[in-house]
Amino acid sequence: FGPRGFFRDGFRVFDLLIVILSWAMDGTQVIRAFRIFRASRLITRIETMRNLLLAIISVLPKMTAIFLLLMLMFFIFGVMFTTLYGGMYLDRELTWPYFESLFQSFFTLFQMMTMVSGC
Repeated sequence: FGPRGFFRDGFRVFDLLIVILSWAMDGTQVIRAFRIFRASRLITRIETMRNLLLAIISVLPKMTAIFLLLMLMFFIFGVMFTTLYGGMYLDRELTWPYFESLFQSFFTLFQMMTMVSGC
């Protein structure tokens, strides 16, 4: 095994670098935060974790397409509500300017979508 075998493993070199930097920069807490990445070794060593990570990565393009479709629908309804209900606050028909601008329409749609009622 020896020193050559130790330095051939990238995770061991990463561990050594993190430990040495955390000892050298004792007052800096940022380096210690990188110790959490030492747990990433489990992803390469356990086959189930590796398969799970590969499945998540393979689904990301499809999730991006779904997110963009949702944003397009959100934009369409935001423009539509701003156009239809934009002047109701100025006419004193509403107590809050829910649809006076595109941003406020997006905010109101987001509140409706998540069922959160507070601002």
